[in-house]
Amino acid sequence: MTINKTLTSLLILTSILLTNRAEAIEFDTRLLAGASQEADLSRFYRQSDLPAGQHTFDIYVNGNWKGRFPLQLGEQPEQIAMRYEDAAVLGIDLSALPNQQKATQLLPLNALVQGGSVTQETDTLSMKLSVPQAHIIHAKNGYVDPQFWQQGESALLFSYNTTYYRSQFKTGNTATRDDLYAGLNSGFNFEGWQFRDNSTFSHYSGRDSQWRNNTRYLQHGFSSITSTLTGGDFYSPGNMFDSIRLRGISLASDTNMLPNSQQGFSPVVHGVAQTNALVKVMQSGNVIYQENVPPGAFSLDSIQPTGSGGDLLVIVKEADGSEQSFTVPFSAVPNMLKPGIAKYALLAGKVKQSNTRYSPDFLQSSLQYGFNNLVTGYAGALIGNDYRSYLLGSGWNLPFGAVSVDITQADAHFPGRSESGQSYRIAYSKFLDTTATNFTLAAYRYSTKGYYSFSDAIYTHDGYRQLADRQPDIQNPAGEWSGDPLDMNTLDALRSARPRNTFNLSLNQRLGDNLGTLFFSGTQRDYWTEQGNSREYQLGYSNNFGKVDYNLSASRVRNDSHEEETRYYLSINVPFDAFEHTAYLSSSLSMTDSHYQQSQLSVSGVSGDANQLSYTLSGANQPGGENMAGVSASYRTSLSTLGGSYSEASDYRQAGLSARGSLVAIPWDVLAANEIGHTLTVVDAPQAAGLMVNGDESIITNRDGLALVPYATPYRQNTLTLSDTNDASGAEITNNVGYIVPFYGAVNRVKFATDLRQSYTLTASFPDGKPLPFGTEVVDQTGHAVGYVGQASVLYVKSEQPPKRLDVKLNRADANSCVIDLTAADITTVNKVICR
Repeated sequence: MTINKTLTSLLILTSILLTNRAEAIEFDTRLLAGASQEADLSRFYRQSDLPAGQHTFDIYVNGNWKGRFPLQLGEQPEQIAMRYEDAAVLGIDLSALPNQQKATQLLPLNALVQGGSVTQETDTLSMKLSVPQAHIIHAKNGYVDPQFWQQGESALLFSYNTTYYRSQFKTGNTATRDDLYAGLNSGFNFEGWQFRDNSTFSHYSGRDSQWRNNTRYLQHGFSSITSTLTGGDFYSPGNMFDSIRLRGISLASDTNMLPNSQQGFSPVVHGVAQTNALVKVMQSGNVIYQENVPPGAFSLDSIQPTGSGGDLLVIVKEADGSEQSFTVPFSAVPNMLKPGIAKYALLAGKVKQSNTRYSPDFLQSSLQYGFNNLVTGYAGALIGNDYRSYLLGSGWNLPFGAVSVDITQADAHFPGRSESGQSYRIAYSKFLDTTATNFTLAAYRYSTKGYYSFSDAIYTHDGYRQLADRQPDIQNPAGEWSGDPLDMNTLDALRSARPRNTFNLSLNQRLGDNLGTLFFSGTQRDYWTEQGNSREYQLGYSNNFGKVDYNLSASRVRNDSHEEETRYYLSINVPFDAFEHTAYLSSSLSMTDSHYQQSQLSVSGVSGDANQLSYTLSGANQPGGENMAGVSASYRTSLSTLGGSYSEASDYRQAGLSARGSLVAIPWDVLAANEIGHTLTVVDAPQAAGLMVNGDESIITNRDGLALVPYATPYRQNTLTLSDTNDASGAEITNNVGYIVPFYGAVNRVKFATDLRQSYTLTASFPDGKPLPFGTEVVDQTGHAVGYVGQASVLYVKSEQPPKRLDVKLNRADANSCVIDLTAADITTVNKVICR
């Protein structure tokens, strides 16, 4: 795209500078020499006389800028209209408009303002709408009426997150261990239906390769009932009962479709790696996320759990073969609903849980309803083979936060015996802005001895048999797990260690000005059938002294022998300039139960015009004089994000590779992006190559003008802007801003209008050699304006085909004009042509 600074812009600017009045004032053509004094320049200074057709304006509603939109101007000043789909995102209530106006594609602005006013400012290309307050929608910013949500178009989708981790040990018998993992999400969209398959492929040294499916389902969102229909293999919601993998069908409310409603919570995993390490995150026995991380503290904030409940097991595998693991509590927060709002879930199916062959059929239902601003009530029922469970509870929106209290009655039947019991739970959460508490969850549950959760009942039916089968293989002589690691809930159920008291706490708190940030995540359990308790936590504090950042953390983890130990970590980060970017020199110290574990020095930063490259160089000292040096880096290309790592110590060497990204196939095109996304957008600017989207130089239109944007917020207005790069070429875009309001999981195409005409420059004169009047309009043989006369009698013309005839309007009467007849030779040579 080339941004033309044409004579039109100069003339408009001149007319603005020469007047101090808002109304139209004619440009004094006596300032021009010769025949140019008779030129018709009125189109440049008559405020209401933009030519009929489509023009782009900045739209303001009651003084608030809403975006840049194409408007259709008619022959009369009051004939201004915009597309109905554009009007929908202005925050104006359109429900009172007559049905016949809704059916039309263009909506007159005079009707849109519904008794208000429309002010056109041509000099700034602005359209200011004054709309009565009664017709303004009071909703969350970006919320759009559901009738304008876009299901998108048919497409094939594929995203991947792959890691390869290799360790080679030098001591004793040299051994090599390989760890290959690929998280693959694939599917297709058709007529609003979405099929998704989430599977993993893994290969570990000494074990057979394994392909595992996590979820595979078909879903469709329905805006009329703000719900999603799902069928296949998926996870049940975990806000009231255990989140269970099932094969069945579900119809459930989607609160993301509602304005001003709470959004889902996704946990952030904090930890510390001693080396270039491999981090695995598991839920319900399945690996849901895996990433190679450099030495030092890490924070994983892009994890998408498979259900709304179920603790996360985090395994950190170091380059020297050692492992540490810990559990991050994850459960739903008390959902408070606005008065009159209901949220429900209905599902039926067969249990398809990992680590068990017991697959009972069951039905589950839940309902929440906001009675008023203070109280939300909720209830649920779960009925399965040999199992019944009923829940009743209430949430309270108190000044100091949201509190929920509920009781669950469960009856379980096993061969030869039956159990009955209750579970009592109280939970607290608080949402504030980013200057205070980002997220807090405190939940306490007490379960009687006869209480079995649905998971407990499932694993109890065959858990003892599975445990007996697995006992000889749970731990091999090398101290490694020979089977899949189990999360705490599953492990508890398999060993029949049903929790008695459970307390979870998650906190991320800014402490105020210059007081730093505190985070805490932890869980404590004791059991009916075992003495003692299990306790796991991650506690951290960060702050800065000037430009120097420091971090303190303590965590309770399980080591190679699955014994609990406390680890402490201190790091200091000092910024400095490197490669025209900010880099950080970091020093850290790690200790385990008051014993020295490791000290480390590293340099990390980014490089590249768009920060495409991130890197870390590190060195470490360990007890006994052991030293380690390593490097890790990742690079964002326009097609994928690639990573690599290498480290070496006296007794081992390690190497790792990674790649992630997305692919989308639409009719006749396949596009790639360098990140994983669930709701994607195809930018389509025909023949406009080399444009970047939303200022991100890693998202660039290809030679056909196409680009894939891997992120979009469902059910909200998303704005996309195109801008030049040094490699921009091809067609010019006539409007560089587009909007989209997608359904979750949709692939939408945002088409930008481009000018595909070719540019021609001609030198012309009258037969006597005199120049043509400056600024006069040039039209083609059909009467459409195609250019103008510039300085030195040079004609600037744009046309889809080489013009054969041009008419030059010589004065305002339009009766006096001259004609230029052209040949192919006139277009390709620099000879002067004659206007007769």
